[in-house]
Amino acid sequence: MDEVLFRSTQKFEAMQMHADIVASRTKDLVHTYSQATHALLAQAWQSDKLEHFKYNVGQLISYLIEISKDFKEKAIDVADPKRLWMYLASVLKGRWSGREISIACAGFVVGGLVGVTVGLAVRRKETITRYMEAVQISHYLGPEAATVVEDAIAPYECGDHDIIINVKASSVHIIDAQICSGYGRVFRRILRRIHKQSSSDLPVILGRDCTGIITDMGRKVKRLEIGDEVWVTVPFWSQGTLCQTVLISENRVARKPKNIGFEGACSIPYAGSLALSLLTEANIDFTNAGEKRFLIQDGCTPVGCVLIQLLKSWKAHITTTCYKRAVPVARALGASDIISIDDSDAENESGDHKQGTENLDLSKALIKELEVRGEQFDVIIVTRNQNLDWDSLNVFCSKSGKMLSTIPEELLSDSCGFLSKLILSGLVRLTFLTQNFFGLPLANYDEAHLCHATLDKLTELVEEGVLQTVVDKVFHPKDIEMALSHIQSAESIGSTVVSLR
Repeated sequence: MDEVLFRSTQKFEAMQMHADIVASRTKDLVHTYSQATHALLAQAWQSDKLEHFKYNVGQLISYLIEISKDFKEKAIDVADPKRLWMYLASVLKGRWSGREISIACAGFVVGGLVGVTVGLAVRRKETITRYMEAVQISHYLGPEAATVVEDAIAPYECGDHDIIINVKASSVHIIDAQICSGYGRVFRRILRRIHKQSSSDLPVILGRDCTGIITDMGRKVKRLEIGDEVWVTVPFWSQGTLCQTVLISENRVARKPKNIGFEGACSIPYAGSLALSLLTEANIDFTNAGEKRFLIQDGCTPVGCVLIQLLKSWKAHITTTCYKRAVPVARALGASDIISIDDSDAENESGDHKQGTENLDLSKALIKELEVRGEQFDVIIVTRNQNLDWDSLNVFCSKSGKMLSTIPEELLSDSCGFLSKLILSGLVRLTFLTQNFFGLPLANYDEAHLCHATLDKLTELVEEGVLQTVVDKVFHPKDIEMALSHIQSAESIGSTVVSLR
């Protein structure tokens, strides 16, 4: 055992000795290399090439300093008005007088300032493009052409009298279905160019009214404030409201009633504006309506619902026609007498030919019912196109009676040829230029009644309880084809709304 311990101790001592030797040699090696490196760096620092490089750098710095001083002195000399004046006087001596030199210098300074100002004013701004969801048509192939697009250009900048609105809901009207088939396309192209909306009539965003919240406005808009809940109407030729954001003139915007929601409020603006316009043009108001008897053909259309309520508040006697299933609605709105129409055929038949035959049958049935009743009316108002025989219907007007219609009138311009379109475009432009020059009211193309004054009146009527909202169905934008089909069918009662929330 002692021998094992002795041998182990010897081996340990030997290992320790070797370790000391390795450490000593490593230390010497590091010291040697350190000295060699130091000597190499010292030699390099003191070499002729490095000295030459340092000399060149010093010369370059001195040269730059000398140039900068030179430039500073010359710049001061050039910028010195006295020196400049003396130089110009010496060069132009004998040819220009002192006054002429002064005027030239002033012109040079003013021209430079004007040039800089103009350059800053007309410099190209970075184009900002924002996109939104919208319901639009790109060709006139009927309601089937209506589609939802995700990349419609969204407005983001207001003019002085413009307003940007975040749309919550919009209603669909018969005129939207007609626009899908090309209604007003010629006037649309002409008027959109005049009003600098677009150079083309396509694409067209559908929707003639909407409700929403103001998100931005021009600096000259005083009636409204950002955050106001509003409703809007637009004419047939303008871009529509079935989109997430609309840019609209303040003249077509008013605060909506506080006691109704966004979807419900959509049943009033466009239909109510048509109703008030019709009665105003016919000189009918609360002072004389109570003395008259009214016949409203299809009183359950959007316009018909407003007319019945309005005339009821004016104590008029109202007879209306409607399908059987809409009789309770017509009675609730305030109709004095109701002529119900059998709608069983309307539910069972489809197709353009069958629809036309059905309308003709309904027209004959209405005339027959009126003959049986033998009544005379002071005012007959037609709100839905059912191929009515106007001559036969006019028989039931009193001697001083009137026949009125809220159906969009047929535009002869839609069937114009190329030459006729050019002549029409020239006449419309000339009319606008003349009216602008003489300060006359601009020609109205289905837009006089679509203004904030009418909307304010409707707001007052709703808040007073005179008008109630009548909404039949609420659709989503993707169901726009169904919405357009529904508003044209016999099943629709009141307004058809598209919610964008």
